[in-house]
Amino acid sequence: MDTGMIRDLFIMASAAFVQNMAFTWSSRSRNSGDPSYHRFAAWASNAIYMICYCTVLNQLLPALVNKEWWKVIITMIVYTLATAEGSVLMMKVLLKKEKGKHQVGAR
Repeated sequence: MDTGMIRDLFIMASAAFVQNMAFTWSSRSRNSGDPSYHRFAAWASNAIYMICYCTVLNQLLPALVNKEWWKVIITMIVYTLATAEGSVLMMKVLLKKEKGKHQVGAR
């Protein structure tokens, strides 16, 4: 694996990690009692999603075209780990932080 691929995987993993943090925030905020809070979370989630989507395509398309399946598999593993851990971290943060109308199930 060359340094360019490692750099690109790091960028993709970082974007995927932050994207799933934002998605978890948006998902939890959807079940809160504050639509304005959800609007902010949804904007953040969708903006980082587009960045993440582009980084994933940048990583996968050349590997798929060149039939470099090992690169596809590594990309899938790194993406899955980064998104899962981003989601778990954000849930931990939000469980400590959510209060009042921002809590899941608030009315």
